[in-house]
Amino acid sequence: MASVAQHVLLLLGLLIQATQGMAMSKTDVKGAPEFQFTEHCAGRYQLELPADMKLVDSGYNDELILVSVYPPEEQVHDTTYRGEQRVGEWQTRVEAKRLKEKVETGYVHQNLEGNLKTLVYYADYRKIPGLSEDPTAAHVFETYFQKDFPEVEQAIAIQGQGALGVVQRSESGYKAIYQERLARMQERARDVEYHPWPHKKAGVCLDREFVVVNTVTPEREGYAMEFYNGKRSRFVLMGGTFHNASALKEELGRNSGLMAFLASSKMTVAGRKGRLFISDGKYSETEREFRWVATDTKVDSFRHAHLEIEGAIEMKDYPEMAPMSGTDVIVGLLKGVKERPY
Repeated sequence: MASVAQHVLLLLGLLIQATQGMAMSKTDVKGAPEFQFTEHCAGRYQLELPADMKLVDSGYNDELILVSVYPPEEQVHDTTYRGEQRVGEWQTRVEAKRLKEKVETGYVHQNLEGNLKTLVYYADYRKIPGLSEDPTAAHVFETYFQKDFPEVEQAIAIQGQGALGVVQRSESGYKAIYQERLARMQERARDVEYHPWPHKKAGVCLDREFVVVNTVTPEREGYAMEFYNGKRSRFVLMGGTFHNASALKEELGRNSGLMAFLASSKMTVAGRKGRLFISDGKYSETEREFRWVATDTKVDSFRHAHLEIEGAIEMKDYPEMAPMSGTDVIVGLLKGVKERPY
């Protein structure tokens, strides 16, 4: 299963806490049985999903930062940290990445004071054999942050982005340029805050605890959240702003091609106009795959940012939902997506 963080980057070229948010609810379908749902904060939306669906991957990126959230047991990706050793564990992970570089590196900025920790190392890839005479060979400042919340003994890793472009070594003031960019990255990283759900913070929810309090349209913003029940059912929400009209036109054109070849129906989700595609599952007669795509996306708009929702429902996962059909369940889940009022 592809990482949702990868979906974010592709889109814009782009844990569950068991003791919180539990509620008894119904899908908005006639004849739906009583069923246990959990409320989630995902991106700029609120969801109600079956209680067994867990957040397995969440990512946000803009032109300055990239941040991801995975379940507590996740050991592969840089994500959230808990406990007294959270800062040291993060520092050890960054150091391991630095030591894996193919060239000799060194820290050019280290600050572990305050709530925003910063580590930056410099890598000059001209030192790789065969690239020493290549004037286009890259040099980079790899930038890592950790936003610490000592009052709850939690912290979250944030990575600086290189979307502002490469600064050539021939530029005499490239160090000063990077320092200016670093200051902007740090300012944006400070926008990542801890607020247990439910909360009224405007911005992009990474999960039910961490939110990017982003109230001014960035040059680009992408986010995606994937929920999975450990069996065959999943629910993925992907959204993001378009600052460039041509990029938006290309994205809408791609979806227009999809609509031309596959049967779809109009459906409003969270006040957004869109198209819903539903197809049979590949491996089961009782599975339904779906994809809903917004058709009213606008440039430079949080309210009408691009939005796609996809996933699959295997009815064998939810025998208590019988005699409903997979299509009924999908429609009900989509009607449970609400725009956050904050």
